[in-house]
Amino acid sequence: MKPWLMLVVIAVAAGLGVLAGLGGAAVLAALPAMFCLMAAFGGTRYADLRLLAWFGPLLVLVVGGLRSLVAVAAGPAMALVTLIVFAAGMLPLLGPRLTTVGMGLGMASTFAYGFQSSGSITVVQDFVAPALSVGVVVVTRALLGLRDPEGPLRAAFSAALTSDADTAWDSAHRQWVADGPRGWSTAALTGILRYRNAVRVLRTRRPMLHGPSADELDEVLTAAQTEAERLAGEVGVATATDPRHRVRRREPRLALPGATRELVTSAWLGLESVQAATCDRDRSRVDLPPHAGREPLSTVLRGAATWHSPQLRHAVRCALGMLVAMLVSQLFAGDPLRMTFLVTVFAIMQPQLQDSIVKAKQRVIGALAGAAALAMLVVLVQLPQPALMPIGLVAMLIGFLFFMQTKPMVFNACMVLMSIGMNVNTRHLELGPTLLDYLLLMALAVAIALGFGFLAVPGVRRVSLAVRYAEAVEESRTLLREVAAALVTHEAELRRLGPGFRAVSAAHQNLRSTDAMRPIPSEDEQKVAQTAADAVQSLSASASALIMRPANSAALAGAVGEIARQLGTETDPSAVFDRAPAVIDLEQQLLLDTMIANSATLGHAASRLPAPA
Repeated sequence: MKPWLMLVVIAVAAGLGVLAGLGGAAVLAALPAMFCLMAAFGGTRYADLRLLAWFGPLLVLVVGGLRSLVAVAAGPAMALVTLIVFAAGMLPLLGPRLTTVGMGLGMASTFAYGFQSSGSITVVQDFVAPALSVGVVVVTRALLGLRDPEGPLRAAFSAALTSDADTAWDSAHRQWVADGPRGWSTAALTGILRYRNAVRVLRTRRPMLHGPSADELDEVLTAAQTEAERLAGEVGVATATDPRHRVRRREPRLALPGATRELVTSAWLGLESVQAATCDRDRSRVDLPPHAGREPLSTVLRGAATWHSPQLRHAVRCALGMLVAMLVSQLFAGDPLRMTFLVTVFAIMQPQLQDSIVKAKQRVIGALAGAAALAMLVVLVQLPQPALMPIGLVAMLIGFLFFMQTKPMVFNACMVLMSIGMNVNTRHLELGPTLLDYLLLMALAVAIALGFGFLAVPGVRRVSLAVRYAEAVEESRTLLREVAAALVTHEAELRRLGPGFRAVSAAHQNLRSTDAMRPIPSEDEQKVAQTAADAVQSLSASASALIMRPANSAALAGAVGEIARQLGTETDPSAVFDRAPAVIDLEQQLLLDTMIANSATLGHAASRLPAPA
């Protein structure tokens, strides 16, 4: 999202608030627009508007309800903010897209609790103002999506074809889920998955080949990559492509060992499926295919319902930190900078302690730089105090347009100029005491936020990354063995396998977090851990989808058991193909290929992580 767009939306919402006669409540129309805008972009127009259909009314209820409640009962209002912040901290478990939703919801609740107006605001205005801001955001998103509603989806698909990174595939899958399964996008995503699975396993097999066989495989992989890049360009355009531009296969001319030739064929079939989908562009709705299996919500939440879940610990720390901040803020309830203090505490507390420290540094350095700039303007330049307001507004414009995303410290310094300038002029305050008050509150906010960031939860081990990886592999291996047994006995009810899925979900969450690891992993090790965590999650989702497909289930048990045996090792995957049945449907084959590819990813990660102590 462009910074200028956020600035325009805030200005339009505030302007409409003034025109609607909201007076001091116009600010309640401006800032909630920013919180709502944080969640309004990131997917197709349909997906974003569908998200706003529930998030918008929720935001209105949070802002309006808290504004009305805090005026009559501060205690219940604090309790409600604490619950909202906790829920916002848990939302990322439901998907990365909801991370921004949780951030916007948490910021809105702290803003509504701490907001103070120089004039009186009615209960009706408390609700009308945020409703106006949500309306502006909805109209903005709808208008900006008219030209190319599917643009983000196609861009994500193109990236998944040309990039080996798991983040590229995750983005494509999230875009597809959010937009809903359509004919062409489902076929294209299936083809991309089949191609990526085959190429991933082929690349793990490449070091095992030598001489002409290795050269032959290199040529095939290069040809496939060239075709994938060409298809990425065709997927990226909005219109259907010419069906005469077929995929140019490069078949191996030499005999390749094991299942290498079958993997090459699978890669070409995947690209041909993408080609057919881009020519078709059937946008009708289809049923969700089994290969799109996702972890059930109950599994994710139960896997997080333990002190060993980093996301739960983060949500609890945020909720307790905000509760302490609100209790402390009661000591200066009439301070106009109270809202800034509360929002700063929430903004600094991040899931990873390292990120919280970075946020704190940005706030502290920005506050000091902004204070120094103000002191120079007043003391050295002899600038009159009334001039601080227009300077603050200009600083805010510059910060939003040029520094918000690239230089957070400079942006925070600009916000100091705006906040102090506005308060000094509109509330007729003295500059010196107000500036000192701002610096003291920032120091207090940093102390509270980092204090809860360092807070340890009793009973939680501070283990190394290697140990977490080993535990995730072992839990995944245990689950796959249970799934293989269930495929034989036909007792594949999820309730019987539920504990295994929950254990893998918890291990995945623990592996993804780096907040309490000892020793602190390197940047490369953290990237490997993220890739391994994605593979663990994908294995669980694929296993869940596989047991829902009864046909040939007993025959698949041998292949699943072989994957479980190989998990976490760099073993030749051809043994899995030897154990797989000769005839299975395409959905089961895709699920099996995905599990093999994820097993290879975990094996590759094992060689790049230190051994458990």
